[in-house]
Amino acid sequence: MKPHVPTLHRLSRLYPAAHIRGRRIVRDGAGSLGRVTLNAATAEQLGCDDIGWFVGEHPGIEAAIGQLCRLDAVSTGGIWIVVPYSRDLSLELFHRWPRFAHVADRPDCENSTWHSSKVWVAVPEDLWRLSGEARSSEPGVAGIIVLDPNCIIYMARAGTDSWGRLHRNDRPQHIVNFRAELEADGWRPLLVLVTERPALAINTEKLQRTFCLNALHFIAGDSFVCWEDPIECDDEPIEYGI
Repeated sequence: MKPHVPTLHRLSRLYPAAHIRGRRIVRDGAGSLGRVTLNAATAEQLGCDDIGWFVGEHPGIEAAIGQLCRLDAVSTGGIWIVVPYSRDLSLELFHRWPRFAHVADRPDCENSTWHSSKVWVAVPEDLWRLSGEARSSEPGVAGIIVLDPNCIIYMARAGTDSWGRLHRNDRPQHIVNFRAELEADGWRPLLVLVTERPALAINTEKLQRTFCLNALHFIAGDSFVCWEDPIECDDEPIEYGI
């Protein structure tokens, strides 16, 4: 039997330094709750308490590509799984990826997955293709970034719609299952949903339940930054409890 590894000690390998920062806000965007830096201690509490980040009013795909490329260029720490809302968006990210020399695979109409150094990409239906590799990767998966500009994945559930049509593909459940497979010591990788929609335009309670989260923290999209160089943690005090 493998010895138990304390969560924070293990997360210090996933997050040896912080590379993501944002400003936490109330849901209606009217007030700021302070700046937050995603380091090992923050990730531990969010992952153990199943609290996700809702990054609303994000400036768009162009900005997201730059942010993801900066994460990809970080030489240490964990893998980031990026889940675009469609196969077309996975292909767009691939074709516009500036770090093309680091890409190992080529997506197609049947398989959306592709790998760069620290960023791996797959639509919800193809996450199973990354499952084994993600579980065995060293030091592991730091987080799952759902890139969903119109915030529609959470509504694509299995069941019968209002027209009586049966849908068997439960898109958000693929993400929930994948995240659960990565659980260790009661911790799951942080789920970050990046959308161009404001939180007030979304049924965030339903979204939270759909992704099996206990709570959401709302991050202002124009404050969400990813840097290749480590970010010094000089945040204002924030209570991270639910």
